[in-house]
Amino acid sequence: MNYSKYKNNLFIFFATIFSIFIVSMLWSKINLPYFNKYKVVGVYSNLNHSSYNDIVRYVVFIFMPILTFLISLLIFKKKEFINLKDLLLIKNNKYDYYQTSSKIIFFYLFSFLLLIAIEFLSLNMPDFKMDYWHDGDYLTAAKNYSINNKIWKSSYAVHGASMSIYPNLMWKLFNIESIGAYRLFHWFLIILVKSSCLYFAYLLSKIVLLKETYKNIFFIIFSFLILSMSNFASLANGYNLISFRDLYLVLFLILLFNIIILDKTNLLHIVLITVVPSVTMLLHTDIGIYLNFSLIFLVLYFYLINKKKIILTIVTTFLSFWLLTILFIGYNEFLLFIKNIPIMASSIDYLHGWVYPEPFFDIGESKHASRATKGLLLQLLAGLIVTYKIFIKNKNFDNRKKIFFLFLFLLSFIFYRTALGRSDAYHIRMSGELPLIIISFFCIEYILIYMEKFKIFPNKKIINYFTIIFFSLSIFYIAQSKFNYQNIKNIKKRYINFVQLDDEYFMEKDVINLVNYLKEVTIKDQCIQNFTNNHAIPYFLKKNSCTPYYASILASPNILQEDYILKLKAAKPEYIIYISDKYTFDGIKVYERLKTVNNYINLNYDFHKKIDGYTIFKSLKVN
Repeated sequence: MNYSKYKNNLFIFFATIFSIFIVSMLWSKINLPYFNKYKVVGVYSNLNHSSYNDIVRYVVFIFMPILTFLISLLIFKKKEFINLKDLLLIKNNKYDYYQTSSKIIFFYLFSFLLLIAIEFLSLNMPDFKMDYWHDGDYLTAAKNYSINNKIWKSSYAVHGASMSIYPNLMWKLFNIESIGAYRLFHWFLIILVKSSCLYFAYLLSKIVLLKETYKNIFFIIFSFLILSMSNFASLANGYNLISFRDLYLVLFLILLFNIIILDKTNLLHIVLITVVPSVTMLLHTDIGIYLNFSLIFLVLYFYLINKKKIILTIVTTFLSFWLLTILFIGYNEFLLFIKNIPIMASSIDYLHGWVYPEPFFDIGESKHASRATKGLLLQLLAGLIVTYKIFIKNKNFDNRKKIFFLFLFLLSFIFYRTALGRSDAYHIRMSGELPLIIISFFCIEYILIYMEKFKIFPNKKIINYFTIIFFSLSIFYIAQSKFNYQNIKNIKKRYINFVQLDDEYFMEKDVINLVNYLKEVTIKDQCIQNFTNNHAIPYFLKKNSCTPYYASILASPNILQEDYILKLKAAKPEYIIYISDKYTFDGIKVYERLKTVNNYINLNYDFHKKIDGYTIFKSLKVN
């Protein structure tokens, strides 16, 4: 490297570092006017913090350094900078680097699948105690659906129809309505997630700039990495890097790869990449919104490369899907689904949001600041790598790859929205899989290119043998640590016993006492209304909730509180579980959030009994 080039690289590096310093200083200075449309009570409202503050701060933090980096490249590497007009010139050269796989890679692929199967079959049953918030969200929504045969009319759920549908699928499969059956469904989803991730790793291994032997090494390393991002331990809360909710994201990435890299723009692929975001919108609304937003950019891409027929197919498929959805679920259900989205989107941050820690400067002051700073830096690093790869000439990194990784970073940038809402370490971690995938891809590829170039392993046979032995020993070691012969041998018996476990097995003593009492006094009631953060109570009683607001906290927007009262007036529940001393959310009681509903309850209900920290109110109109 000559002195001039070295100096230019230093200028680019320090200009980018300086811009990161500037945006870090600006972070706390960005404060938008506070506007709480639905008067939601939460951490944000107590601090008069706008829900848009962290979004704008995030955009500035990511794109100002990227823009600085891009301008620096244009100034100091002008000769290496691409002609922007050529970026969308897509050549039919996909087979230059995407070649037929060797047989050995299928051995590795099969071994990984076998490892997943061994881990799954060897698992101890998830017999830990209830998470009354997250498990309750699913169980009560599912119970409402099983009784009323309605999804959105029965339950105002935070994530979508998956909360009603997933448990019911398992209840029907095992022919029993139990917590055990419900929990197993998340395991099956995680198997699909791991298998899909493995296939995605296989696809990515095909486009690395390496010879066959090193491609195989890339696949092994990358597969170990991506499979480690999901595990079976975390169920309803989904606090994995790649959770069961990300199945639809991985499917979208696989389809995107096939369409952009392999030019598979046939009807099947275009229909699927249109339908997946729409299905996700129904099942997991937030992820569906992110994927549909990305689909808009895909449409823009096809417009820029003059593929208007594909755009017509996407639009036709999109409209046809939603028309069929209306016919299948009914117009009223669809109307509620559409009505709920803007209310949830406008209020959810005010309801459960935490202010995103200030990068660098909050470290030591906030326990989540280190994770928050790391999350931002990973996003930024991924963006800088992709920017360099896109705008610097490289005959081995063609436009198909550039467009694909541009989309991958776009998805990474959009999906980090989850971390900006509930900014604790768990949610920040959940939003970090895509930048890690981008960074890992290029880092592993770069190291292997270096090894290949300098012939770290001069003999091809030696490296092949070494790779196979190392891989086999690694698989054997991991499999041995997860392998449990007795569990595998008794898998059928264990599953049957687990799904047949009484619900009380998963419950704590205070909840059991409450439920036993409520079963006696509400024996003639068709429904029960819960006003606490133990969302599972209606399910335990095997009754539907008297209103769609079984998770009452979600009715915090004033417009929903009015509807809540109307539903209470119509249902006339005799009892309301009013207060739980144990289960609060962010230190704010439900009655402090839903003040209008609370006033109605106190006017029409009175104290009845307190059981193990649960206060029960009884209607004044019932003797």
